[in-house]
Amino acid sequence: MQAIIVAGGRGERLRPITDNIPKPMVEVRGKPILEHTIDLLRENGITDLIVALCYLPNVISDYFGNGKKYGVNIRYIFENPNDPQGTAGAIRESKKFIFGDFVVTYADILRKLDVSSMVRQHGSKSPMATINVYKRIGNDPKSMVIFDSHNKVTSFVERPTANDIKEEFVWSNGSFYIFSKKIFDYLNGDGPLDFGKDVFPSVIKMGRKIYAFKTEDYFLDIGTLEKLEEAKKTFIP
Repeated sequence: MQAIIVAGGRGERLRPITDNIPKPMVEVRGKPILEHTIDLLRENGITDLIVALCYLPNVISDYFGNGKKYGVNIRYIFENPNDPQGTAGAIRESKKFIFGDFVVTYADILRKLDVSSMVRQHGSKSPMATINVYKRIGNDPKSMVIFDSHNKVTSFVERPTANDIKEEFVWSNGSFYIFSKKIFDYLNGDGPLDFGKDVFPSVIKMGRKIYAFKTEDYFLDIGTLEKLEEAKKTFIP
């Protein structure tokens, strides 16, 4: 299986650290966040990678090269930093390199995830997409994924309100996906496109199957200096 890592983030809330490096190159435990993401994929047998770049792309491509040093093969695609295409639009240019089901993830998250089990679940159900979801406690989740007793997703809510939340926790989008190549049919056009706001609701509305893969392991989105400090204290590679 192949994987696309979206690694174009500027990291405005991580300044001044990100004044001269892109967000995926911020270090935790002696390695860039992107390297931890590559390690996770490689350890689960995924070594054919496409890295989608935007802000300061040469910093990343110069560091990782063709990936051989890290036990993987890396191709790069490039997004115009003056015309960002969103979480889904950023992968459009990778279509020509994809030959089957594939992973999409993002280089600003540290996580523990049994990717091999997720791949097996996806293969057993053959859906349009499998979404990793994690248990999010609190009243301000970024997303809420609702699914039935068979883990089939019935609703995807971005920025849910307090009225949407009926329990003490929600299952939130972990931003780690496995897709059928047919997902590119939903990425047409040339404007910004987001998986949570645009693609997943459209796929569900069209009656195509999306399944959730539930985890309660370590998950931390490195979006702020406070989260970065938390990662340095809590993340164990």
